[in-house]
Formats: sequence, structure tokens, C-alpha cells
Amino acid sequence: MRRVGFTLIELLITMLLAAIIGLGVTRLLTSQTRFFSRATGQRDARAVARNAVNIVRDEMRMIEPRGIDSASTTRLVVRVPYAMGVYCSSGTATFAPVDSLTWATATFAGFAFRDTALNATYTYVTSSTAPTTGSTGNCTTAANITPVTGGRTLSITGLPPSSLSPSLPQGAPVLLFQRVTYELAASELVPGRTALWRRVTGGVNEEIAVPFQDGASFRFYVVGADTSQAAPPLVADLRTLSGIEIVLVGESERSASNRAGTPETAPVRLTIFFRNAVL
Repeated sequence: MRRVGFTLIELLITMLLAAIIGLGVTRLLTSQTRFFSRATGQRDARAVARNAVNIVRDEMRMIEPRGIDSASTTRLVVRVPYAMGVYCSSGTATFAPVDSLTWATATFAGFAFRDTALNATYTYVTSSTAPTTGSTGNCTTAANITPVTGGRTLSITGLPPSSLSPSLPQGAPVLLFQRVTYELAASELVPGRTALWRRVTGGVNEEIAVPFQDGASFRFYVVGADTSQAAPPLVADLRTLSGIEIVLVGESERSASNRAGTPETAPVRLTIFFRNAVL
């Protein structure tokens, strides 16, 4: 009688083939997992850099050289305009419409004005006295200036300064600004990494993007130069700045399983030339 079944050799061959196939499937799954982990890390690193770039770009494009208080490779203090208008008369100015959220969240730090003469520059005045609603008659009647629908007509204490001679002409550009500090410093959310911090004077420090690789920095464009320089101009020469370059290397918070301690990175360089540059 013949018995139906497997011989020992057949069983061993079957087990060997199953082991080989199982090992191949395991390696494939491991490889896919690592690929997905790295792809996710790279996406996170790009998101970190892009978030920082978007926030800084939107604000810094609106400043002009004399709006920079101080500058270093890791720290910038700037006066960011949030309302633009023209001078009417009797300390009154009329402003173009401003997004309600922008207006509500802005922290008034002062105002700036510019004469209408050729090559005139902005003069910045720090003030803690917030503007109040002004008389439209100081624009429509006294200065023949029609306020823009949806805008604001404001009375600004100290505009123009009593020491200004000759007095500020009607139609001269006026802006309201808040003072903002950007700084590349140690992160609190991701210990051991670098973060981009933002603080409006009178407010709190915010980590707006994290983490970054060490070496993230600000670089500087000066008038007449085609390339950025690492060192900022002296304080007295900050007005010669025409733009800022931001050099960032975004990092993922976690490393792939086969890259212990080595996060994914995404380098970004962004150049911002000041939209309101008047040198």
C-alpha cells in the first residue's frame, strides 16, 4: 500500500522556499516603510521652511530701509507698516482700507511720514499714544482730499512734529507701524534645535517655525551690490539696505528608522527686496 504525504526532503524544501519568500516580503515592507518615513520627513522639513518664508516675506516686503531698527545674522528688529495713507491737515491723515483682522491684531508702535519733495525720506516717530478717529473735514474741506471708501480718517498725536519746518505738505505719505523682532534662536518646542521666533513689541515670543538646522541666518543686500553679504551694515548705514536674504535649512522632527539621529532636511534661500525702498 502507498502512503500519501510529503517526504522529509520535500517538507524541508517547502519550508526553505517559504522562508525565502517571507524574507523578501519583509524586506520589501521594510523598504517601503523607510521610504514613506523619509518622504514624510522631507515633506515636514519643506513645510517648516515654507511656513517661515511665507510669514517673513509677507511682512518684510512692506518695510523700507529706514524701517530697520537693528540687524545681525540671527536677529532683525523692523518697523512693519500696517496702514498706509496721506496727510490732510491739523494732525489728521486718511488711510486706505485695512483688513479688519490685520487692524485688530496690530500693535501700534508709532508713525512715519515723508515729505513730497524729490528724494525725501521717511521720518519715524515712536509713540505709545494710539491714533483716534479724526474729523473728515480736515481732509475734505481743509485739504480737498477725499477719503477712500472703507478707509479710516485718524487724528495722530505729534503729526506733524511742531519742530518740522517747513510744515508737512498736504498729501504727504504717512504710515502706521508696529515693531517686530525676528530671531533665530534655540527652540523650546523641539529641544536641541533652532527655531524662528517672532515678537511684536508689547506681545509675547512666538515660535513660528521649527526645527531648523544650525547655521540658519539672515544675509543682507546693500545698494549697488548684486549679491548678498553675511555681515549687516553698521547701524548708521542700515538705510543702505535694499533687501534681506534668508538662508534656512528646514528639518524633520523625527528621523527615519534607518537614519537614527539624522533628520531629513530641505534647504531654502529667499530674497526679499523692500517694496517701499526710498533711498
